Amino acid sequence: MAETGGPALICLGNLTMDDVVLPTGEKRPGCIGGDALYAVLAARPWDPTAEMVAPVGRDLPQSVSGGIRDANLSVAGLPARDCPTLHNQVVYDDTGGRHWTLYNAPEDFDTLSPRSGDVPEAFLGADRVLISAMALPAQEDLVPFFKRQTAARVALDPQEDYIAGNVPRLAALISAVDIFLPSEDEVTKLTGCRDWSRAARQFAGMGPRIVVIKRGGAGALLYDAARDMEFHLPPCPGAPVVDTTGAGDSFCGAFMAALVTHPPEIAALAGATAASFTVAGYGAAPLLETPPESVRARFAAWRDGMVYTPEGGRRMVLRERGA
Repeated sequence: MAETGGPALICLGNLTMDDVVLPTGEKRPGCIGGDALYAVLAARPWDPTAEMVAPVGRDLPQSVSGGIRDANLSVAGLPARDCPTLHNQVVYDDTGGRHWTLYNAPEDFDTLSPRSGDVPEAFLGADRVLISAMALPAQEDLVPFFKRQTAARVALDPQEDYIAGNVPRLAALISAVDIFLPSEDEVTKLTGCRDWSRAARQFAGMGPRIVVIKRGGAGALLYDAARDMEFHLPPCPGAPVVDTTGAGDSFCGAFMAALVTHPPEIAALAGATAASFTVAGYGAAPLLETPPESVRARFAAWRDGMVYTPEGGRRMVLRERGA
């Protein structure tokens, strides 16, 4: 557990404003987002001490700063930068694919990605660290910093846009972390294949003891190298899907938070549960507006109605109890 008075989990990444455009042409401008915010809000139902580190632009909207205050998140990890807040357009196509456009200058993304000097001293007693998708140089600064300066378990969520041409640099980061949390697209760009079981073991062979491949609407695959066990889970059922932006970030935050009290395969259910709330609305609003007890209740009901069952070798699949 974390030292008294500090967070047990730190979520590092970006804060953004996202203009969402659905296939119907419907537009939802100015949605509060950013991987750090999605992750920490999703973590809070399991770990109310969780905090984020995310630099903020000079024009951060009052709606964002007010939401952060209302969520009782510390402003200690929100250093100010002299550039505009990150602002994206997210356009969905008819297949569910997303097309991102960054309105900022490209260098703003790097400027607004946190560095080790942004981490408050009071946060350094955390026992878990989530380094979300951000600029690659920022991740290259943060991973060795936390491994050198703390005893925390460090998780890495890569950024798919920087992979091309930087695979050796990313491989060095993967080898240094305890937990690796890529998406299907990131796995394909890194390995050139879509055999998720093989890829998970390949990544684990590089160093991480836990690998989770996020598969969107197909659920997730988790490989626990310590037990040489592979777990497959579907997405959490029953939730409407409105906007999938932030679902993967929410999964990562809740997963990392739940690891303190649950084995990895059950923590993955917590991650999928948090994601099911995120996709039910626009931006981070559903996580800001949903009481933590409602998130935990959906998790408990799903967990208690399902069971992991063997399906050949070292593979377990989540199914309804009694099926």
